[in-house]
Amino acid sequence: RAGEFVYDHPFQGGSKRTGPDRHRLGGKYPDSGHFYHWMDPTSMSAGSLMPAYPHMYENTIDTASTAAKIEAMQKLGVPYPEGYAAQANTDLRAQAAAIVESLKKDGIEASAEKDIIALIAYLQRLGTDIKKQDAAPAVAVK
Repeated sequence: RAGEFVYDHPFQGGSKRTGPDRHRLGGKYPDSGHFYHWMDPTSMSAGSLMPAYPHMYENTIDTASTAAKIEAMQKLGVPYPEGYAAQANTDLRAQAAAIVESLKKDGIEASAEKDIIALIAYLQRLGTDIKKQDAAPAVAVK
């Protein structure tokens, strides 16, 4: 959809357009591909200049401020449903568990609490709204 990244605060990838386009990345690669790519980019893309991000596999997701972040984004105009701040961490945990299960099927043991899992969730979401059909088409009012 036009403007599908209008709610990124701040720009998630920066406002300068350098490097490969990631706006339609969601669903293009398996979770395991993202897992290995951020650990050792050259293992997935020979000659890659991207550095490794080992801290993503060590750092734990901070969920203590999730509700406050959702509420702040709502104040900026992001259309989260009413009361979503109270539900966000439950959704986060369910999404993380699904990614960990997906990784397990590919022989990867990972903790649902690590930053790499949150990053994979974010990457798998990029561009997926544009592929969805609207629930109901707009109807002209006379």
